[in-house]
Amino acid sequence: MDLKVVPVAANSVGHPPVKRDNKRPQQILNAAIELFRDRGYEATRLEDVADKAGVSKATIYLYFDSKEDLFFALIRENVVPMVDQTIAQAENFQGSASDFMRGKARGLGRALAHTNHGAVLKLVISEARRFPDIANYFHDQVPKRGIENLANMIQHGIDKGEFRTCDPNAAAAAFIFPLLMNGIWMNSIGPDSIVDPDAVIHMHCENFIRGLLV
Repeated sequence: MDLKVVPVAANSVGHPPVKRDNKRPQQILNAAIELFRDRGYEATRLEDVADKAGVSKATIYLYFDSKEDLFFALIRENVVPMVDQTIAQAENFQGSASDFMRGKARGLGRALAHTNHGAVLKLVISEARRFPDIANYFHDQVPKRGIENLANMIQHGIDKGEFRTCDPNAAAAAFIFPLLMNGIWMNSIGPDSIVDPDAVIHMHCENFIRGLLV
């Protein structure tokens, strides 16, 4: 059950979602995250984003109010939809809790390690103190909802006798955090890292599940 990103229909901070029939906003977002990842948020100017996206600076303002709004959009458009889809899949999942966790590790872990989702995570962590509103939005929309969703699945496994009794919230956090760190590592050290991120994901997932099984 590999997770794929789907469009988000709404958000909780009053910013309208990007119109999906227009590729230009996504081109701008892609350029922004690459520059934020490589240069840092502070060192990146909107002019730089425009040049990399192949548009004028004025074009950026057609879709985003400011560089901070661009930051918001990276979370809203690229990360929140992944959480939305995971929650929807959990509600309709018919397999074991172990199978769900394996699918979550593959989908979330690989997205963080191999796509710009990991770069967004790194950016939020590095800039959280400077942008508390963005940090709070990210906290409420991404890790909080994601951990609650996984904790519910772990509790389901406990109730069914598949998993041993434990604190499901602590277990969910302990399962997710190494996947997040793996994504940050790959977006900091780079693809020439000394570790194989997919092997790390698999090893962590299987060891963790074995520790929960009755």
